Amino acid sequence: MARPASPTAPTRAVPQQNQNSASNPPPSSSSLKAPQSSGPTALLAPLPVAGTSMRNSPKWIFVSPSPQQSPSHYRLNSAGHGIPKPRHVALPEEDKALNSAIQVGEDAYFITANGLGVADGVGGWSSSKHAHSHGAQRSNSSLFSRRLMHFCAQELQSTTGEPDPVKIMQNAYSTAVALSMSEGIVGSSTALLAVLSKNGTELRVAHVGDCCLYLIREREIVYRSEEMQHRFNYPLQLGPLSPTTPLQHAHSITLPIQEHDVIILSTDGMSDNLWDEDVIEHLSRLAGPSPSTPSSSAGHLANAGGSSITPSTLRTALLPTTLSHSLCSRARIISENGAYSGPSSNSALTETPFSRRAKQEGIAFEGGKPDDISVVVAVVSKTR
Repeated sequence: MARPASPTAPTRAVPQQNQNSASNPPPSSSSLKAPQSSGPTALLAPLPVAGTSMRNSPKWIFVSPSPQQSPSHYRLNSAGHGIPKPRHVALPEEDKALNSAIQVGEDAYFITANGLGVADGVGGWSSSKHAHSHGAQRSNSSLFSRRLMHFCAQELQSTTGEPDPVKIMQNAYSTAVALSMSEGIVGSSTALLAVLSKNGTELRVAHVGDCCLYLIREREIVYRSEEMQHRFNYPLQLGPLSPTTPLQHAHSITLPIQEHDVIILSTDGMSDNLWDEDVIEHLSRLAGPSPSTPSSSAGHLANAGGSSITPSTLRTALLPTTLSHSLCSRARIISENGAYSGPSSNSALTETPFSRRAKQEGIAFEGGKPDDISVVVAVVSKTR
């Protein structure tokens, strides 16, 4: 649930419309819905709210499973991709020492053998009224989000007992805030952290803000996180001038997992521009037949260890990489198509989750929302 708004934390500005037209018509659904099925009921959140926004080269990371780090029933085969939005003014230079996390504009994410995290730096701090009104020398939400993810990764990797994502996020937050305060830097970030339990049968989640988590089973959404916001386009956020803390405010969620489950974490650069149906469509296209569908024995290969390799197992192994790339790329296309398509264009505009929610709030907004886009994908597999 949303807490009372902080008088000091900035709201995210509704972005200016860009000059391109969208290529796809809007979905026919009136709200975010997963495809109907006789399987598990989809737990869906309200429409997501807005994100923030950096450079244009994609950022990649891939982590293969490590039985030594995750001695459990299940393990995670994970990969991530990010595309920063174009900016007229460059963000501060990246801190290369924070090498446990990847920076994507003002987004950041990390992947370890048993955990994933995404963070979305709040761009509103770049306005001088916020920075100067608190005597800070500069604002840098990109640095804060990356520090948050870097220290989350380090905390997780140093955990020897049962990992608690709320405590991990709290410790990382405390370290990041202390550094920001000592340096006179303002900035804040949303955060989403998912870790595998020690026995590997559960995914444990800590969530502050409006990043998005999907748990998908047999091509059906069985869990979708809810955004945490003060009001539209104003998420709960962590930072030195925000009263929100993980220990007091994070949503703590435990999700039972199964083999072949697909876990997606994203900043709202994806969820503001893609519908749930889009996510399922990309997954279905890249993953091929459902894992429960019998497959032909034709086309099997053998690897160096003598085990069988089929087109299906190869697709599964590559799915975290291909799906994270595909979702980022599609969200970027939509994000670059805004309300104004030019006086001679008859192209239909794409309705997006963000544009629909803006209209519901009485805000004139059409098409995609430019933003940094970060997506991390994990496929659950058995420990061999």
